[in-house]
Amino acid sequence: MKKIILFALVLSMGVFTVSNINAQTEKSNIKSLSQSNFNSSIKTGLVLVDFYADWCRPCHMMKPILEEVATEYKSKITIASVNTDNNQTLSTQYGISGIPCMILFKNGKEVLRIIGYNDKAQLLAKLADYL
Repeated sequence: MKKIILFALVLSMGVFTVSNINAQTEKSNIKSLSQSNFNSSIKTGLVLVDFYADWCRPCHMMKPILEEVATEYKSKITIASVNTDNNQTLSTQYGISGIPCMILFKNGKEVLRIIGYNDKAQLLAKLADYL
């Protein structure tokens, strides 16, 4: 009996590990930005930059919403992200004092700032004038 339970436990752990690996290797539609590529990435077109941190729960809640918007509106807007912990110079430069903070750039100029969690409908409503 103990062998069956142990086998089931090992098997379930293996499946869990495989599913985690698959989730981690999915390709993201969100472009990761840093100090080195930030200016060139926002220079042309419409770019929504999500300033976030790994420890921020509302930031984690925004990620799937941003992934959906990035996929559905990829011909109209680029969705990008900046980790505030790893890019403190950019965070200071743009006056990020609370996260999530999303800044919409149009041809390099800030045109909109969205602070806090927004569900998909709220986010799209705020972006509607630009999409």
